[in-house]
Amino acid sequence: MPIRFGSPVTARRLAAAIGLSALVATSAQAQDIPMPAEDAGLHAQLPEAMRDRGTIRVVSTFGYAPQQFYGEDGVTPEGFSVDLAKALGAVAGVQVEFTNASFDSLIPGLDARRFDMAIAAMSATEERGAKVNFVIYEKAGAQLLVAGGNPKKIGGLQDLCGLTVASLKGSLHNQVIEQVSAKCVDQGKQPVRLDTYDNSDSVYQSLLTGRTDANYRDASPLIHVAKMSEGRLEVVGPEYPDHPYGIAIAGDNADFAKVIAAALDVVIKDGTYQAVLDKWGLGNLSVESAVLTPIGSPASAYPTPPSAIGIAFGQ
Repeated sequence: MPIRFGSPVTARRLAAAIGLSALVATSAQAQDIPMPAEDAGLHAQLPEAMRDRGTIRVVSTFGYAPQQFYGEDGVTPEGFSVDLAKALGAVAGVQVEFTNASFDSLIPGLDARRFDMAIAAMSATEERGAKVNFVIYEKAGAQLLVAGGNPKKIGGLQDLCGLTVASLKGSLHNQVIEQVSAKCVDQGKQPVRLDTYDNSDSVYQSLLTGRTDANYRDASPLIHVAKMSEGRLEVVGPEYPDHPYGIAIAGDNADFAKVIAAALDVVIKDGTYQAVLDKWGLGNLSVESAVLTPIGSPASAYPTPPSAIGIAFGQ
């Protein structure tokens, strides 16, 4: 079956928006990682329709390098999420098919069975886990991205009072910004305005044009885009603890979630997982083993990071 992409958000488009060809260099610098062998036992445990189809339908939010993005040709999926999905598919003995979608449409797409799983740097939380199964696969932190030179002198979340923050629709980080805004008001300061966008290149463009003052989210893509922007964007402040990422799978597809968790353990043990992380500069974000949190798991089943609000405001 052909690869489907929805509305592409490519590295080249982002480069054009920022005016830098360097943003498309990531794919050229990366090396292919050998794929693991098929595990016949896990292949036999796949849903029958998936075995017959021969593919796992993966949905993601392309334009989020180095996690997931399009290569220099504008159509080839690349990044850590892509290589990990391919490795999991190899263990399960099937191909993987990628589709691009907006972040807030991922879980509804899983519920409707348009997709089999989402690998999209999605924070695994109890709230989302009420709708999907999660297989936790990567640690995460969060930081702030601002225009080069840091014109608003932002040193952390506590400095966002009265400013405008750009974010993705449906992002968990929007809740953090809403909590920051409430803290600002409690201190007699102006609230934070939150502007949300469908994709990452719109977020970056809003910073470059001065429509927004900061973007708060996963540290790895922000560090990447700041490095490639040659000073037009920069990361500021500390890295705040954040929820780990989880592969999301529809709540009524629990058997498939078990297969993916087992496949992740295979690639962790054989070294493929660490090699893929290292390839994309994410080697310090590895987990020791797959953690499956079935739909409806209690809050205690999810790793809970220290409060970014408490760190920022000294509580």
